[in-house]
Amino acid sequence: MSTKLTLSMDESIIERAKQAARARNTSVSAMLAGLVRGLDALDHSRGSDFIGPVTRAATGLVELGPGSSDAELLGEALWERYGGAG
Repeated sequence: MSTKLTLSMDESIIERAKQAARARNTSVSAMLAGLVRGLDALDHSRGSDFIGPVTRAATGLVELGPGSSDAELLGEALWERYGGAG
C-alpha cells in the first residue's frame, strides 16, 4: 500500500533528486525507498556470518583500503547511486 509523504528541502536538492531519478529511469519516490531500504539493511544486518548469493559471487572483487569497513563501502556506493548525482 502506498501512502503519500510530504518532505521539505532546499529546491536545489529537489532538482538534483529529480535529475538522479531521471538518470536511473525511476521516480524520486522509488529512489528514496531504495535508499531507506539500504540504510535499514545497514542498521539490521543478518550477522557477520551471513553472506548473500550476490556477495558470495563478488567476494574478492574489491579490496578495502586500510581502516575501511564494509558499512563504509556500502554507504559510499549508496551515496554514489542515490545521493551523489549532479
